[in-house]
Amino acid sequence: MTEPVYDPADPQSGRALVNYHLVQLGIGESWVRGVSEYGMHTARHVVPPDVGVCRAYVLTEAAWPEGAELCVKVSWSPDAALRREHHKRTLPVGAPEHWRERIAVTARALESLGYVVEPSRWSSPHYHPGAEFLVYRMPDGVPPRMTPADTAWALSEPVPPNHRETFWRYSDRSPEDVVNPVLRKAGWRPWVEGPRSSLGWVGAHPITQMVWPPEADRCTWVTWRPADDFARSPKTGLLPEGAVDHWRECLDRLRKAVSDEGLRIRTRARPWGPEDEAAEFLVYRLPSPR
Repeated sequence: MTEPVYDPADPQSGRALVNYHLVQLGIGESWVRGVSEYGMHTARHVVPPDVGVCRAYVLTEAAWPEGAELCVKVSWSPDAALRREHHKRTLPVGAPEHWRERIAVTARALESLGYVVEPSRWSSPHYHPGAEFLVYRMPDGVPPRMTPADTAWALSEPVPPNHRETFWRYSDRSPEDVVNPVLRKAGWRPWVEGPRSSLGWVGAHPITQMVWPPEADRCTWVTWRPADDFARSPKTGLLPEGAVDHWRECLDRLRKAVSDEGLRIRTRARPWGPEDEAAEFLVYRLPSPR
């Protein structure tokens, strides 16, 4: 297995690189492929024994720490024998110690390869199936940011479903339920309701609270894609006439719709444009004054 080449233009390449390093460190998952006696191709999933397993996931660039050149979310699942019994809501003996040890060891292992590692502040064996890490890399000579744990967070505890609750209660709207009416009012509709409109397609998706702005009490990941008439041709790779104007007009409309409703928006440093497949943002709400 050779080390993947990281291409900043390909988000999947960052995930592949970190997954490769996780395997090399003995804490990632791998697949053993072969051929059965009947000539059928086989693949066997292999995880490291006793230590749990880590997996890297693509994270929208809008959520990256400022200045990072690569960033992913890494999830850690504890060893099968030390996982919380979901139905009984009980923990095996030794589970809290297993969590503390493995979170620390995982962070040190990734840091030894030059990554900056920020474990989730609120991962707990009592409420969660596993822990999360923000894993990123800064350019040479650029210091990492002050960690969120050192900043003044607006919330003393995380809100559901990232803490003790596994779902959003009806009276306690989810981030997506906060943002979707704003998008609908501005002229977009959910993709399940039919073809994309002339404004393209917009979707609001849950995102780990680990990357919420510290001042937010709700935050969601919003993705906008251009209308079909202004999308890059899958056959030729060329952009249709008017694509640049379409991107500018729709993104301006999106930003105005969000700000007019008192919501805030965070994006990457580089502007989005027709050379991208989609534009992505974090849209969030501040806590109401008490």
